[in-house]
Amino acid sequence: MFNMSASKQQMLIEIPFQQTVMAKVRILYTGVPRIDSFLGGFQSSKITLIDSEHPFSFDMVSMLCVGAIKDFFGNVVFVDGGNSIDLYTIASLSKRAGLKPDDILSKIKVARAFTAYQLDSIIRDRLEEVICKYEPSLLVISCVTDLLMDRNVREIEARTILRRCLSIVRDITREHNLITILTKRKSLSTHRALILNDILYDGVDEIIKIDGKRKGIELHMVNRDSVMQYLPVPINQTTLDEFFFKRIWKK
Repeated sequence: MFNMSASKQQMLIEIPFQQTVMAKVRILYTGVPRIDSFLGGFQSSKITLIDSEHPFSFDMVSMLCVGAIKDFFGNVVFVDGGNSIDLYTIASLSKRAGLKPDDILSKIKVARAFTAYQLDSIIRDRLEEVICKYEPSLLVISCVTDLLMDRNVREIEARTILRRCLSIVRDITREHNLITILTKRKSLSTHRALILNDILYDGVDEIIKIDGKRKGIELHMVNRDSVMQYLPVPINQTTLDEFFFKRIWKK
């Protein structure tokens, strides 16, 4: 028999039992079978950066917005740092998926930033509140470094804002089990751009680069060093892969 003092026994009694509950991993797909097979989907509690100026990168974000609402029956929070959200494309994709565009668009909560300080304020002061209110499955922050390239913002200040925003977004993404997509549009070779790019790459979990080629595009999974060539089609057209994929799932 263990000889234990009364004080130690009391201490043991007062320690509550804590059980760790693991959040369910959600995976979001674009709806394009070849791309989804290559990328493996976008996972919750992770931040994925889409680094591209190619128009298809914005189409991909629109696909993910529609897919998140369709698959997870929730909202999307979209912080737009580059006036990049394409409501027309989202509406077209909604129709193609057999959904009512107004229903989809009403579930996308958009906050637009026109200066670096507005972007900083939205993420620092409002984002947590909005996430708690609307409980989205997907968070998009578009053109995250565009406004930080403004010459009216000192370089050291731009670096501080980006680091702070990434830290907040990372914490919110993990705490709320969000699928988080960042996009970066401007690709410059200035000292400021290179520094911000390094900070951005260090602050995310996955990086997807999309470059235009003579025929189609090239998708590059930077972390895995995997490359795929793809020929996009207009959003109102169905590829052969998509046609057979839909047929299989209807059976």
